[in-house]
Amino acid sequence: MIPRGRCGFFLLAIAMLSAVPSRVARAEEPTPETKAAEGRDEKAILKDLDDAKEKLSAVMPSVASIGDAEFRKQDGPKALAPLRRLSDLLKELAAVQTDETAREGLEEDRYQFLAFRSALGDDDATAILEKAAARKDPKQLTAKSALTLAEWWRSSKDAEAQEKILAGYIETAKANPGDEKVALTLEVMAQVGVASDEIAAKTVTVIRKVLTSDAAKRIAAELDPQGALRELLDKPLVVAGRTTAGKTLTTADWKGRVVLVDFWATWCGPCKIEIPWFIGFERKYKDQGFAVIGVSMDEEGWTVVKPFVADLAINYRILQGSDSTAELYGGVEALPTTFLIDRDGKIAATHVGLAGKDDFEDGIKKLVERPSAGLAGRFVPAVLFGAN
Repeated sequence: MIPRGRCGFFLLAIAMLSAVPSRVARAEEPTPETKAAEGRDEKAILKDLDDAKEKLSAVMPSVASIGDAEFRKQDGPKALAPLRRLSDLLKELAAVQTDETAREGLEEDRYQFLAFRSALGDDDATAILEKAAARKDPKQLTAKSALTLAEWWRSSKDAEAQEKILAGYIETAKANPGDEKVALTLEVMAQVGVASDEIAAKTVTVIRKVLTSDAAKRIAAELDPQGALRELLDKPLVVAGRTTAGKTLTTADWKGRVVLVDFWATWCGPCKIEIPWFIGFERKYKDQGFAVIGVSMDEEGWTVVKPFVADLAINYRILQGSDSTAELYGGVEALPTTFLIDRDGKIAATHVGLAGKDDFEDGIKKLVERPSAGLAGRFVPAVLFGAN
């Protein structure tokens, strides 16, 4: 997994107010260059930031509160004063930075609190964001994202309004598919103040289908682990490679068979639970045109796989896979991940994690009883495993 990063706007600290401002290294003593015009230094500003954060936490203990209409009505006005103080202090702290990167980062972090203020009806904050969003400079996208979030949170009970907001931000996403802050903005939209599960799902779909950054891939996998796999349903799939016996195998030659493909590893506990089931399925349904293929994801390769296969007396074919080959199957993020392929070579079902034995067997029964639609052979070669 890609480690969770931090974008200038949304410290994913948008979930923890105490994380602001993590950009600034808290030195025991500020350097002489960190003096503001009126004599305040970094240390004094940081102390005031801590005080302001405590006051905000007292009235707004969770970031999720901003998406709650009742909170915005009842306690929102109480949160405005510390939010204003925090955004002002971040501006002041940015001004005393000698490092350009730190200064730009703190200025972007300030937009987080401006978004909160705007969502709570602070016209001054909205005006600041609108002015920044109209400028052609590096902070324009950050301002647009902040305005989008403020509007999104204000519309937490209005699904129709959020549909329109999302449609507008999709255009921003298309124009900036590789920008991490766009991915993080959509991540927040999918989780905080979203009006319905349907809109949350649409937001995650935008992350998965429109964005290209590593952050977007990670977020999509975390919010909807089976999303990429669902998109593979009814798509052709071929598995090819060499077995533990060194023989070449390709399901393209298995026209008319139902195939269960299991991504597993010797160290995977749930995999060890499922493997005996698959041994039984291979034995029980083999004569009905069914077969199991196991794709080992062990980094050590055959040296650990072959003894494991022998110990469990696995009666189906085992191939060796890798991270790069798993990407061809929608990006296998967890083990076990299992595919059921119908007689026409298309993916009929997917399972991530430990599934029920009955779920597997019910799927197998339906597929072995179903005749081919006559499309066998329309395969797309996917990968050659263990071909060394």
